[in-house]
Formats: sequence, structure tokens, C-alpha cells
Amino acid sequence: MCFSKIKILNKNNVIYYKKTNIALITIFEIHNIFINSECRQGYCGTCRIQLLKGKIIYNKNLPLASYKPGEIFPCCCIANGNILVNF
Repeated sequence: MCFSKIKILNKNNVIYYKKTNIALITIFEIHNIFINSECRQGYCGTCRIQLLKGKIIYNKNLPLASYKPGEIFPCCCIANGNILVNF
């Protein structure tokens, strides 16, 4: 079985996960890491975090909330391999 990892810089934490189509925020919650969120559809931008390294894929259309380069919305994206995030 092949696993990828999510490294969370400011929490000095690494999550290993089997690549699935589960939203990044759900993977965090499964590992007892909680971030603020409201709509869980990319509209409000409350859950935005920084993607420092790696790639993500949005499982729906791009988020509708405004964002800066390097910001992602874990409520509506999935990790595409190993990633490094900060929040």
C-alpha cells in the first residue's frame, strides 16, 4: 500500500494517508487537527491555509472566495502526493 504525507509546518506534525478523494480538511480532522471552517464549499475562505510545497487538486470548481497565490482551501481540495502546509 502506498502512502503520501502531509507535513504541517507550524504544528511540527506529519500525517501519512492513503491517496483518496477525501477533502484535505477531513484528513486533518481524522487526525484530530482542526481548523476554522464554515461553508466547506470554498465560498467563504475561512479555512484558507498556505501551501508551501506540493500540489493539490480541487474536487469541485475553483473556490469562489478570493485568495492569494500559495493559499488553498482544504475544505474543497485533495492533496496530490506529498505536501507541506502552514496554518
